[in-house]
Amino acid sequence: MPDKLILRDWQQIRGWLEPRLQGVRLISLDIFDTVLGRYVGDPEEVQRAVCRAVSQRTGIDAETVWQARQHVEQALRAEAIQAGFDHECRYSSLLARWVAALEKEEEHHYALKHFILQTELDLEAATLYVKHDAQIFMAWVKEQNLPIIAMSDMYLDGELLCELLRRKGIVDYFSFVYVSADFKLGKYSGRLFEKMLQVNGLEGKDVVHIGDNPVSDRRMACRVGIQGIWLYEKAELRRRERQTLSAQMAQRGGIWVGRHFFECVATRMQQQDNLQPRSFFFRYGREVLGPAFSVFMQGLQERLQQQAAAEQPIEKLLFVARDGFLFERLYRTTAGQIPSEYVYLSRRVITAAATAEGLSWEQTIVAFYNPKQHGLESVCKVYGLPQETLQPLAQQHGFEDFAAPIHQWDDVRLHNFLNDQRVQTIIRREGQKHRALLQRYLEQVGFFAHQRVALVDIGWNGTVQKFLKQAFGQRADFPVLHGYYFAFVPKLYADFGENNVCEGIVHDSRRGNACERIPAEFEEIFEQGARSFEATTIAYREANGRVVPVLKADSAPDRQAELACNPLVAQMQQGIMHHWEHFNAVQQLTGYSSQQLLPYVHGLLERAVVYPTSEETRELTQLVHTEDFGHDHVLALANQSVGWGDLLHPRQLLRRLELSAWRYALFDRIPTGMANFAFRMAYLHTVKK
Repeated sequence: MPDKLILRDWQQIRGWLEPRLQGVRLISLDIFDTVLGRYVGDPEEVQRAVCRAVSQRTGIDAETVWQARQHVEQALRAEAIQAGFDHECRYSSLLARWVAALEKEEEHHYALKHFILQTELDLEAATLYVKHDAQIFMAWVKEQNLPIIAMSDMYLDGELLCELLRRKGIVDYFSFVYVSADFKLGKYSGRLFEKMLQVNGLEGKDVVHIGDNPVSDRRMACRVGIQGIWLYEKAELRRRERQTLSAQMAQRGGIWVGRHFFECVATRMQQQDNLQPRSFFFRYGREVLGPAFSVFMQGLQERLQQQAAAEQPIEKLLFVARDGFLFERLYRTTAGQIPSEYVYLSRRVITAAATAEGLSWEQTIVAFYNPKQHGLESVCKVYGLPQETLQPLAQQHGFEDFAAPIHQWDDVRLHNFLNDQRVQTIIRREGQKHRALLQRYLEQVGFFAHQRVALVDIGWNGTVQKFLKQAFGQRADFPVLHGYYFAFVPKLYADFGENNVCEGIVHDSRRGNACERIPAEFEEIFEQGARSFEATTIAYREANGRVVPVLKADSAPDRQAELACNPLVAQMQQGIMHHWEHFNAVQQLTGYSSQQLLPYVHGLLERAVVYPTSEETRELTQLVHTEDFGHDHVLALANQSVGWGDLLHPRQLLRRLELSAWRYALFDRIPTGMANFAFRMAYLHTVKK
């Protein structure tokens, strides 16, 4: 009997084989987990994905479809044993009986069989990748003019396995494919090896077989006289074991579902990403923002499907400039059938239009939420009001310095100023101009031409949606408006009006789940990752009979800072798009919903926001943040780190934390991470109360 060899990589196999080439006439290779690896560990997951697809096509419950497949497969395997063969079945036979069990009308059998077959092949191909070292070995064997055959215990017919090998680009390496399904004989019994020797007229000593299974690929090959080699790739074996464990734990729900899913995504990216090394910002987009934005987009698609199922379909998607830019790019890569458009809306132009009937005190104080607000000057910038006209009237009401911050929002001077009809006349005149242009722009993009419209944006307060309703809600053709936001934290507004629905998909503060609030702890990084590279929309103008947006000038101080950051943002978005590609492929295989993945994503974001690495703190604080609410301010993400001495001045420290865009980065100089943990616990306790 040949030696029971254990070799640990393809290089060792080549080293063992090279001096023995003269005595070898044929190389036999196992396929799955030897030449081809899987992004998703268990082939059953592919089969269940096929059943979900069949369920969607036929309307039959997915579990019923699965049980029908299992029943047919078990019957075919039992028949093979009764006929004296091994416990094998052939996919073509399984498919015919399976379809007959699902579809009673014979005239529909062909179409359903074709659909199932193509779906199974597509999903199998999507979960498989060629191991790089295995392909190098096969190329070397071909250079030695040695034929290679495939030997696989597999339910797919040989011609279907050849099709998979063709799709993976390696079919030409093989002179023949031996599949247990074709012969109803398995490697695990040794009978498939015996059949191969018989067909080729060879003796066992002429053949070397290589595979990852110590029993069927080594012991049984050796038993029939073939030199079997157990390819024991320890790291690969451990990866598959972890993947299998994650899949088993995922059945229990919770965070394990996301762990299993994103392990599969990481494996897929690792095998296909040939562009290493990557920049920090690409990696941050791929590994942190990518999962968060991908789950958001999946949640968006699920809600659109739910609306359609409820016979209340969204008729048009409007991705709101600027922070809806990336989401619109991601949506274009899907098979979404809903018409979509990137629209130049901003808080600045929406709020300006909302003053057509005057400016209320509630609207005015919105400008004061900015910690760098300059009183009435900020109000004019936020609402697009003429400062030079209103300033003399403000002086009459006691505002000597028009740009002085207003910290007492109930200031009598402010109420008197707003109650002045001369002031309101100026405001209404300007607001009506803004509203007329905005209304024409909305008509151009079809906003009023549909019964149900959805806005897609990064979110937070839903200002655009709120003021759209306020400015145009009186129109009879104002649509039922859905706002789908990455995060929704309605601090400024409570009532959005009738037929005006808002939802935060990754975070919605109304759900009362403190653990999902993490995006609100560092809003700026999510806005940076999603934003466009163009300037914010500050107004509209007429051009050639159309209304076009007016963007903030590149010479503005905040725009200059933004332009300097654009290359870094572009790298982050490349990483996000890269993740999205692999996310979609794995989601099709696993069928997990966004709700199942969110607990893991929240944990991933908490790690990144609350416990950043030194590299993350150093690199991300290069960015600066701007906003489109009328100001030219730049919010630096970098702040001087907190030291041990600062802990002796808790009030000053608390004030610094309140004003910081990224509070947890302040503790970068405290190496233990305990300060981050303590501050996070204090915050969660406050939220819970």
